[in-house]
Amino acid sequence: MTRTFTIHAVTSAKFQLDLERELNDAQRAAVTCGDGPKLVIAGAGSGKTRTITYRVAYLMTKGVPPQQILLATFTNKAAREMLNRVETITGGDAGSIWGGTFHAIGNRLLRQHAPLVGLQNNYSILDDEDQRDLLKVCVTEAKVKIEEKRFPAPSILQDLISVSFNTQRALGLVVDERTPHFSQWAQELAQVSARYEAKKRAANALDYDDLLRFWLKLLLEHPDVAQRLGAQFRSVLVDEYQDTNTIQAQIVERITAHNGHNLMVVGDDAQSIYKFRGANYDNILKFAERNPGTELFKLEVNYRSTPEILEFTNASILNNRQQYRKTLIAQRARGSLPVVLPVNDVYQEAAFVAERILQLRDEGIPLIEMAVLYRAHAHSTILQAELIKRNIPYEVRSGVRFFEQAHIKDVVAYLKILDNPYDEVAWRRLWLMLPRIGNVTAARLWDVVAKSANPLEAAMSPAVCATLPSSAQPYLKRFQHDLRALKASADDKEPSELIRAVMETSYTDFLRARYEGFQSRLEDIQQLSVFARSYRSLRSLLSELILLGELYGQEVNAASSSDTERLILSSVHQAKGLEWRVVFVIRMCEGEFPSDMALREEAGEEEERRIFYVATTRAKDELYITHPLMDMSLRGNGQLLLQPSRFLREIRFTLYEQGEIESRPSYTREFD
Repeated sequence: MTRTFTIHAVTSAKFQLDLERELNDAQRAAVTCGDGPKLVIAGAGSGKTRTITYRVAYLMTKGVPPQQILLATFTNKAAREMLNRVETITGGDAGSIWGGTFHAIGNRLLRQHAPLVGLQNNYSILDDEDQRDLLKVCVTEAKVKIEEKRFPAPSILQDLISVSFNTQRALGLVVDERTPHFSQWAQELAQVSARYEAKKRAANALDYDDLLRFWLKLLLEHPDVAQRLGAQFRSVLVDEYQDTNTIQAQIVERITAHNGHNLMVVGDDAQSIYKFRGANYDNILKFAERNPGTELFKLEVNYRSTPEILEFTNASILNNRQQYRKTLIAQRARGSLPVVLPVNDVYQEAAFVAERILQLRDEGIPLIEMAVLYRAHAHSTILQAELIKRNIPYEVRSGVRFFEQAHIKDVVAYLKILDNPYDEVAWRRLWLMLPRIGNVTAARLWDVVAKSANPLEAAMSPAVCATLPSSAQPYLKRFQHDLRALKASADDKEPSELIRAVMETSYTDFLRARYEGFQSRLEDIQQLSVFARSYRSLRSLLSELILLGELYGQEVNAASSSDTERLILSSVHQAKGLEWRVVFVIRMCEGEFPSDMALREEAGEEEERRIFYVATTRAKDELYITHPLMDMSLRGNGQLLLQPSRFLREIRFTLYEQGEIESRPSYTREFD
């Protein structure tokens, strides 16, 4: 017997009923608007994704075929989630919608038109590792003489070349601005970059930026193709428009110039925080200027946070001049005021955060519903140590856990050989950082050093240097010079001072050449120095670091059985788009948040304030902001008074609760 089933199509009338029930007035206006350029300013927590998905669904129910809709997002995951929602809403098939990242859509189009831009259809796409490997080859083939000074590592070259493309600025200007210490290599960098481009073309290979480069080239050099694509894509939608770069905006403009400017871009100018990646704030700020007749929609109803949190946030972002003015309006019942808490120093800050988190967990809030946010990864150092000691499992989303980072382990290796010169692993780690020294040479060095009654003296002797090839000797001699300086001061300096002394060696040059954004690594090491101030002997510090590593391993193993029971530690940038019931924002003092470095840049203060806006709008129920009063970290043994962040000082005191710690004891513990 055969059973027959009937599938009923979703009707427009039914969908209209859903619109009335599912969307607020502002969302519904954006979803049901007509043709032409549209700008949707979607405040934090205002239902941006819902609005985009309903807009796509609305277009389909109005007769726009799915294959004539282009939806550009910043992650393929976001595109998949939106299209799945569209199918749920309409009961139709959204699989033929052109949805995905700019790079994914560009690749799909280039496969169809590759010969028009000088490519073969079977071109390869280089991932990040492939790009770095090819750049290594280019440096070698360019015969760059790097014996005297360190040349930038492939990862740095990759970043500089990419930023140059995405911002449409000359490579030399990008180098001068972002890595001025490499300006001496301007000619060589240009040679390597040119060779890199030539090798990609010869190999019929594209990197990620090339997918945009050749997509735009296709549109500019072949107007007939641009016209066909404009006719094909009757409706173009772009998510997170505040994060687009110059090239992406040009691509969108070239396509929509041929479809009647049927373009809807959605984003929040107040959450534009990716200038360092090449995002162009003017894309969203000046959208209406570039697209005459633009209709503006503002989504200001916030479904995430309490009124108190939103009033605090609104008061902050109001101080930015370059923006679309909006006021987030809460739909939730009133709750508690945000708490601004001055603390003595970073130790007391860490103790407070850990203690309050334990209290909140006892009150029934799971750890996974709480997050600690900070401006820079290094700001989490002391807190991570405190959480480990208190057995609070946590997940770091801003990078590798602090004490597991390679540059922290490098510095610890210097300390280890001063305390225990028989530590083979530490010696090998340090030697392998030197140019011209590999595993075989490091093994030879250890064989010589290990046989000595005094390994440290042996490692610094001319005799051990003479065992190396002449090309490696200058680097080992410089390393020996560094060791002599460290050894001479080891008995007189406390551990924190020794760490600062390591930063005065050639290791800083190693960091500068090896890592993109080496300044953040220096800040990490400075924070390690802060941590070390609690210890009077090198041995006690090293013992504590080892124990922290052991506790960290136990915590990870324990937490792996319950991924939901972990506190989240994250930079603000990594937290964008997420939300938690309770949010702590730490280190809210001048020079740290806002960042001193960012304030030196044009419009830097306004971007820093937008970063603060993103941080505070992650909180649903409770918001705690702490700012240390004393700086014990970077400038010797003295203490400096710190100012609360300007972003706190400009908010009326009636919009937050001033917290205090009752006894205010010093949380700086000392260990012999």
